[in-house]
Formats: sequence, C-alpha cells, structure tokens
Amino acid sequence: MSKKLRTQEFAELAGVTVRTLHHYDRLGLLQPQRSKSGYRVYCRADLERLEQIVALKFIGVPLKDIAALLRGSDLDFGATLRAQRKVLEE
Repeated sequence: MSKKLRTQEFAELAGVTVRTLHHYDRLGLLQPQRSKSGYRVYCRADLERLEQIVALKFIGVPLKDIAALLRGSDLDFGATLRAQRKVLEE
C-alpha cells in the first residue's frame, strides 16, 4: 500500500467498518491525515496501527487501555497481556 487511501477503501482493505474507523479517530486511537478537502486519508503506518488495535481488542483489552498502550504511557504492556491471559484462562 504505497498510495493514500480514503476511508471506504481503507475500511475494505482492513476488514473493518467506516464507522469503526471514525470511532477510533474520535478516541484518538487512529488519527489519519486529512486531505486538502478535509477527507481522512490513510497510509501503511495507519494499517499497522489498526492491526495492533484489532489484535489487542480481540484478546479483550479495553479501548481505553489500548489507547494508553499505543501512547506509550506508563501502562505496562506485558502486565496488561498477562492480566488478559489470566481473565481468559478463568
């Protein structure tokens, strides 16, 4: 993916809905660039970040924790994964 993609194209490529992309944008999880006309445009880095979000969400990490993990805050990624594993095992 070398060119910039608009929301619908990116959603189809990533296997998510446009509504999901807009929601993640509002939460600050995935903030694409904007075209001159104001449309969201996505690049390869956005796809990689979305893959991280989807993987973490799949294992049950809450979106607020995902946001903290992706921001590189003090939230311990390893501890979060261990806690999620414990929950899944129970």
